[in-house]
Amino acid sequence: MSATTQNSVIKSTELENIMSYCYGTENYYKNNLYTFNYTDGIKTFCEKADAYWLLDIIESVCRTHKEIHNDFILIELSVNKDNQATITFEDAKKTFYKQQISFTDCPEGTWRFYFDNNVFFWNGEY
Repeated sequence: MSATTQNSVIKSTELENIMSYCYGTENYYKNNLYTFNYTDGIKTFCEKADAYWLLDIIESVCRTHKEIHNDFILIELSVNKDNQATITFEDAKKTFYKQQISFTDCPEGTWRFYFDNNVFFWNGEY
């Protein structure tokens, strides 16, 4: 089932509206599959955009690059109108990882996140 109804995927404007209320966090979530915590905003984004797969990518990339990039990381997910996406990870110096995603239900747009101190944040929460 998708984020809104079985036959409907959430629209970018709907997700942007929902995410505009995600500033600051009251809770940190921990899943035994991941070595990091994530915030209310990330939980909301993953639920509404049907994008829990994003946590798998974060785990894989951040675990692999943790020793090299243990400071602040900017993560950008760009989804085009053809439901294809690119996710990039950059530290203070450069983009150090980029992945093409051939299909996603995540709404079109550019979605920004941060990873710092072993916590995955929505951009409005940092």
